[in-house]
Amino acid sequence: MIKMPTSRTGRGMLAIAGGCLLALLGAWLSPPSAAAGTYEVVQCDRSNRDFFDASFDRVNGGDYGFLYRCEEDEDASSLQIRPITGAPKGRYGRISWPAPEGARISGVDVEARLRDDAGHEASLSFIGDGGSVAGTIASGRDAATGFQRFHRELGDGGRAAFAASLECVAGGGCQASDQAKAWVRSVHLTVSDRRPPSVVPGGSLSAAGWHRGSGNLGATASDQGSGVRRLELSVNGRSVPPTRTVPCDVIPGSAKVRRMRPCPPAYSVEAAADTAAPPFVDGPNALRVCAYDYGSGAEPGCSSRTVYVDNSPPVLAFAGRQDREDPELIRAAVSDPHSGLAGWSISYRPRSGGAWRDLGTRLVGGELQARVDSSAERPGAYVFRAIAADRAGNLAMSTSRADGSDMVLDFPLRERTRIRASVAGMSRAEVAYGSRPRFEAVVRDASGDPVDGAAVEVVERFAAGSALEPVGRTLTTDGHGRVRARLLRGPSRTVVVRWDGSRRYLGAESAPVDVDVRGRARIGAVPRNVRAGRRIVFKGSIGALGAALPKGKLVELQVRGSGIRRFRTVGHAFRTDRRGHWRMRYRFDRFYAEPARFRFRLRVPRERRWPYAAPTFSRPRGLTVRPR
Repeated sequence: MIKMPTSRTGRGMLAIAGGCLLALLGAWLSPPSAAAGTYEVVQCDRSNRDFFDASFDRVNGGDYGFLYRCEEDEDASSLQIRPITGAPKGRYGRISWPAPEGARISGVDVEARLRDDAGHEASLSFIGDGGSVAGTIASGRDAATGFQRFHRELGDGGRAAFAASLECVAGGGCQASDQAKAWVRSVHLTVSDRRPPSVVPGGSLSAAGWHRGSGNLGATASDQGSGVRRLELSVNGRSVPPTRTVPCDVIPGSAKVRRMRPCPPAYSVEAAADTAAPPFVDGPNALRVCAYDYGSGAEPGCSSRTVYVDNSPPVLAFAGRQDREDPELIRAAVSDPHSGLAGWSISYRPRSGGAWRDLGTRLVGGELQARVDSSAERPGAYVFRAIAADRAGNLAMSTSRADGSDMVLDFPLRERTRIRASVAGMSRAEVAYGSRPRFEAVVRDASGDPVDGAAVEVVERFAAGSALEPVGRTLTTDGHGRVRARLLRGPSRTVVVRWDGSRRYLGAESAPVDVDVRGRARIGAVPRNVRAGRRIVFKGSIGALGAALPKGKLVELQVRGSGIRRFRTVGHAFRTDRRGHWRMRYRFDRFYAEPARFRFRLRVPRERRWPYAAPTFSRPRGLTVRPR
């Protein structure tokens, strides 16, 4: 039975002059590859009767026909080309085996019956990339013949295809013939696969970044020549799953194959991997993925990656003891030799329980550091916790010191201090108007030892009625924990010494020192003698330094003498001006029978917003009133 498959246009050239043939062959040849792998394809043979890769071409469907008899064991078993009718010159029928993409046919071993007749010529040949004849293996004879074996090896890289052809070469065309034939069987083709497979690592572990625990390793390979035969994965030079040999179309019991592309053109594998188990190690791991195509002597296509693994948590422990000079500095040594630190924190809570309270934590030279305000918490025992995470996601937590003891601290951590302040050695002193009393303060720790170098603030807060704002100044204690200073001139006041403390010591505040400033009153000079009935002007001032006198200060002029045993107010009290100056007119009676001696003084009484100690008296002034 003759089957008529679809044809495609082609043109063969069998009879070419020797010089032209060599020139064409040189143009069609591809350079050989040092990485090429070879394999043998067998079709239409007792070991493989299939002929899946045979291509059947002809110029015109009515000229030549094909017969497929590879499944039979008789002498005619073969793939056959026969003339159907006469044919014009150039018509042909062809059975060809093209090499896969990237491969070449470098050897042929075939049995064939080739007979020429009536202008029809039979041949076996190599086909070049353009579809034209690129080298004749065998030609037919115009005589009866049986099957003969033909063998040809190429050392120049091979050709694109092998073909058996029957073609009309007569100038006037060819008549129908029942003798001309081109039969071929036991086709053994040596294929040279010149391109290595391409391969791409896959799986979660081939991604960038650091990895820990379980993941996946995989690969995807492709090869358009013989296909993918094997995928091999190794970590640090040791083969690991999913290394796999791919099922290919191999003739059982041999290395020969049934197809021009015996293996899949693309293949993917994937398997679970545990980075905590060998051959993985913490740090960089060399991952190599190689794909092999079918054939002997081929170099694989490989790709390498570095898989970064870290299954070890950071090493973390609190410092062995607190720094006496800075006990509120919480320190924890931390290190991670592989992926490095990604996050950290220090927190604390009462030892009796409760929520953790996070502290602002920073990394300083391989040490976590945080500060706690122990004076802001209730006194008692507090436990501390440090947490560190690396870039791979490993987490470390510690509530212990480097020596294994619990990280528990008793609040407050800083030492208590006290400040004693005085004026002239007293906590309450009275000083003269306008003086600058000597002030002194001493800072001591809980053991009574002086604290030197403490920057204390001395604040003078003036009494009500003063026009002065509180005055503060900063002084530094000496080696005896002492500061000394002269206070400002002005009204009465309280003096307080404050210290915010240091990293070692808690702050403290002294008890207020009361400084009472005595007021000052003055009465100007008066005449020694005054005639009875005459007027006199008394005038003077009071000490008003730093006092606010929007309405003046209430004062009294007092007198004693001529039968008046105690000082008593003359008339009624009156007010000074805003500057503390005063004046008063007074007329003496006319009814004096004999001279009378008097003493006058100014009294400054207490008043709600008077910032000086009161009452205050001026020095008395004496005068004599003489009769008229």
